[in-house]
Amino acid sequence: MKFPRLKNALLCRILVYIVVLGGFIAPIIVTLNLGFLPEAVKMLVCLIFAIGLVAFLIKNFVLLMAIDIELAMLHCRNTARKRFALTRSFSVEKTEKRISRFGKSCEAIATSPRPTMLQYKSSFPISVYSSGIEKVITTFRTDYLDKNGYLYIVNSAIANSKALKGKKTHRFIGKSQKESPLNRVTVIVILAKRIDEKFRNSMFDTVCKNGGDGFDVSVLPCVVDLDTRFCTFDSLRIPYMGFQYPVKNRGIRIIRKYLFKNRFPFADSPDMLDTVNDLNTDQSLWSFWRTSKKELILDEKQKKKRFDKMTDKGVFLDDGYLYLKWENRGIWLSVELNEELKKAEIDGIEFWDYPKRNKIAKATVKEMKCLIDAYFAQKGYTTDYIPID
Repeated sequence: MKFPRLKNALLCRILVYIVVLGGFIAPIIVTLNLGFLPEAVKMLVCLIFAIGLVAFLIKNFVLLMAIDIELAMLHCRNTARKRFALTRSFSVEKTEKRISRFGKSCEAIATSPRPTMLQYKSSFPISVYSSGIEKVITTFRTDYLDKNGYLYIVNSAIANSKALKGKKTHRFIGKSQKESPLNRVTVIVILAKRIDEKFRNSMFDTVCKNGGDGFDVSVLPCVVDLDTRFCTFDSLRIPYMGFQYPVKNRGIRIIRKYLFKNRFPFADSPDMLDTVNDLNTDQSLWSFWRTSKKELILDEKQKKKRFDKMTDKGVFLDDGYLYLKWENRGIWLSVELNEELKKAEIDGIEFWDYPKRNKIAKATVKEMKCLIDAYFAQKGYTTDYIPID
């Protein structure tokens, strides 16, 4: 089945939930609506399917979480652009009027260049992940913008934003909330009549640098090129997984609301972000599911069969994974080969993968690395071990 494809990431993500939950919940609903069955039989059938659902989720939890995160990240990437075209109805005056209604207007500090508008808003925290949610919008007007002028504006905006940090405190919040960091997003709107051509060509890379971690702190510069009528900012959202809502996403929502009237013009903005090298978005969801299952949850029989065939201290590289048998145990590590630098980037060694997941002794880890280094040296590669988070 070739539908749906990963390019429709949101649809794929929804279908994963429908297939997993629907496969167990649908029979329960059908059983409960069969009037000729005794109540005891209905309860038994429902209990069996409920236990089956729980068992399936426990067994496939890692796989389902990996697929969900990958699809969420892909959806965020598909809805991002290197730049967005301004709508025909865009007006500087109307935009500034809308921004002036946001929060409260504040006096800018004596730094140059000074923002034409400085709006501040602090919201009550609704979770234990923050002690408050602060949003700041700084607006600048300029007749000509080059890279140096852009950096001066960003530094001025950050200084003005920091001066407002903690301006409003919220009472009656819990102890956990008080101990949590203050979530802050600073949106910098730069309205430029004309932009230096050299800076325009590198603007996307410059604008998308050093914006904070995106979860607790985010600085989101937004350059509005009034000459070409394009708006450049970091529109790649961070997937929300049901815990802390990233403040970067709040900043993107502010830009969408006050500059685009809550609707990004995707059809008029074709410049998508660069594709992910190791992911084919034309493949179907089911093909991606099978590949992910093969990579993340190898069948126990396949593991045993692979390691039984290997000799002791044997190293085997296959499909991006390095397998190493050590006496009666073994590990497999993800490997990425950089052909240009002739370097092998390998996952850090910490736990045994076969037959049980146990901690590996430090002395054994050193011996393993020596063996792996020698294996790749024969192929002309140096090695670099990536620490496990």
